[in-house]
Amino acid sequence: MIYQVDHQKTKVNIENIQEHHRYIAMMDLEQLKSCYEQLGIEKTSIERLEDPSLFHQNMIIPAYHYYFGLVHLINARDIFVKKDVLALFIFKNLFLVVVIDDEDHHIDEVFQSSTDYVLQRDASITRLVYYFLSDLLAADYQYIEELQNEIEELELHEEDAINFTNQLRQLNKELLLLQNYYENLMTIGEDLEMNHHHIFEDDDSRYFEIFTRRIERLSKNVEMLREILNQAHSAHQSREDYKLNKTMQFFTVVTTIFMPLTLIAGWYGMNFENMPELKSVYGYPAVIVLSGIIVVGLMILFKKKKFL
Repeated sequence: MIYQVDHQKTKVNIENIQEHHRYIAMMDLEQLKSCYEQLGIEKTSIERLEDPSLFHQNMIIPAYHYYFGLVHLINARDIFVKKDVLALFIFKNLFLVVVIDDEDHHIDEVFQSSTDYVLQRDASITRLVYYFLSDLLAADYQYIEELQNEIEELELHEEDAINFTNQLRQLNKELLLLQNYYENLMTIGEDLEMNHHHIFEDDDSRYFEIFTRRIERLSKNVEMLREILNQAHSAHQSREDYKLNKTMQFFTVVTTIFMPLTLIAGWYGMNFENMPELKSVYGYPAVIVLSGIIVVGLMILFKKKKFL
């Protein structure tokens, strides 16, 4: 699909493209292969789209008279699902989106909405690229907010230590992948911002700068969530350490209380013949009373020391 978008959206053929008009287009990889020469696209750009080593990279490369970009989009709500993949070809008067993988039709929806919006405002190709890239990430703010709510909810229900640790590890992994994704995506905006004069006017650079700053904000939001998650982990670990210390303190007190009794039992368990206490009528009650005094005395002492 190729549309001329000077004042209205009109479908045209490749051979009807003229330099003094503006055009937008979207097609799949097979369609591009059949017409890339007519569009003035170099064969090396097509080869890059089929290079398996580039399947997980975001890039923007200035060619002779256009930009070639490769974008891998992750779903911030579920970053482990299959990624959407698209290629961008940005000419001075043509913006071409090549859909490589788009099972949920997210790319198609964003393309239609952003092009319709820009068409109403009679915007330039540069501004169209900006709105398209920005709309691709528009839902990420909501997803990041949902992640923040999930972290806060997790902190409120941390009684189950095993479940808390597993969820904490999962969230940390998701946030790390998200941060790497945004930092990698930021290179597209920075490259466009740095090399805009290759095709576009100097005034167009502000759109690429705005896009780069937007990605930076997303990256900082994810970094902030990672800090919150680390704080939650530290707080949880401190509480677990406190519980463990209280348990160890309790067993230490119990051991200390019964240690003298163990000594008495061992002492009088030797049964030597010359131990008068063994033959005394009051020997057994005396040991009972002594043991009781020791236990009560130690309990009073530990109570004063706030060990109990």
